[in-house]
Amino acid sequence: MSKNETIKNLGIMGGAFNPIHSRHLMVAQCAVDQLQIDRVLFVPSGQPPHKKAGMLDKEQRFEMVAAAVADNPLFEASRLEIDRQGVTWTIDTLKQLAALHGPTVRLNFIIGEDNLVVLKNYDRRQEFLSLCRLVVSPRATTDAALLAHWQQELPEADLVILDCPANEVSSTLIRRWIAEGKDVRYLVHDAVSIILKEKKYYAANSESSPEVSPEATDSGPATAPAAVVDAAAIANASVPAVAPSSAPADTAAA
Repeated sequence: MSKNETIKNLGIMGGAFNPIHSRHLMVAQCAVDQLQIDRVLFVPSGQPPHKKAGMLDKEQRFEMVAAAVADNPLFEASRLEIDRQGVTWTIDTLKQLAALHGPTVRLNFIIGEDNLVVLKNYDRRQEFLSLCRLVVSPRATTDAALLAHWQQELPEADLVILDCPANEVSSTLIRRWIAEGKDVRYLVHDAVSIILKEKKYYAANSESSPEVSPEATDSGPATAPAAVVDAAAIANASVPAVAPSSAPADTAAA
């Protein structure tokens, strides 16, 4: 991100991105279009508190995120958590970004609706919510009742609901399809599709694939929804990886 660039609204989508897929990108674009977000940072988790089965190495996941966002000038792949030593928590990432950009930049954390339950029960939720506005990717379609519900459940939150079409694409689905020999070219960015095919990530019996079942659950920004807890599930969405205790740890859209 250029030091000379004026940023007022910064979007943050975190999660495993295992791998990043079309819904992550769609949710981020919805945030840009609907909330005048100046830039969306895609922050792949480095060392999540609880390593998910089937997760590729952090550099492999970052490579795909960087490839997926390269052709959109409003998207950026961030190494904040990839380069951080030790367990990576989303709340630390938000603090780091707040310190880096100062009080004139609003942080907008993009999170899947399903991950709000985790955040609701997080014992540091007030601190977490003081650092950002929650930009929620809904499970289905948005309506006034959904917004009212979460405003009641999280009264201290600055919270908005995105208007995003329902979409069942998830990282879990993509890993399963690849393991079954199916083509996922229309579920991921073209550049990601090329990487997946060339390096045989998630392919059955491939040496480059994690030694785990492709059916392992996603965590993080885009669950129906890419940004609290460990559900990418981003977007099918994004979940906060909040710190030890009852915490969200690697949230974002899935």
